[in-house]
Amino acid sequence: MFRIKRDDLMNKKAISPLIATVLLIGFTVIIAVAIWMWYGSIIREQMQKDGALNEIKTDCTTQISLIILSAQKVSGNAVLEIKNDGTALFNGIRIMVQSNGESLVEKESFSPGEQKSLTFPGKTGKLDVMPMIVRQGVTGTCAEKKVTVDI
Repeated sequence: MFRIKRDDLMNKKAISPLIATVLLIGFTVIIAVAIWMWYGSIIREQMQKDGALNEIKTDCTTQISLIILSAQKVSGNAVLEIKNDGTALFNGIRIMVQSNGESLVEKESFSPGEQKSLTFPGKTGKLDVMPMIVRQGVTGTCAEKKVTVDI
């Protein structure tokens, strides 16, 4: 059987207190920098998103205008003639059906002054039509510019 002598244990040397202190400080600094970089990227992304939402709100108020030229029911479908009467492009239309709260998004871009005819299958009754815009990769709906039609 193998036995360790007590004298052998007494002669073993441990890590120096100075080296241990330097290692602990180094690990702490590395962990602090990693957390700072991770948290900084989260803050940066949130600030960019907030900036995009503010830009959407401003553009909705000042540059976006939607006009419904005609609204008809054809074979149980809503057919809307929509015109962008504003000064900026909008990237789509959101339709809210008032009777059941259903939402439908049509990703059809409208340049300023452009008009298009869109068909929404099975959507009849009172419809709220709202323009949608994209700024800095964030999509927003201009709810204050909604137009209500009864089909």
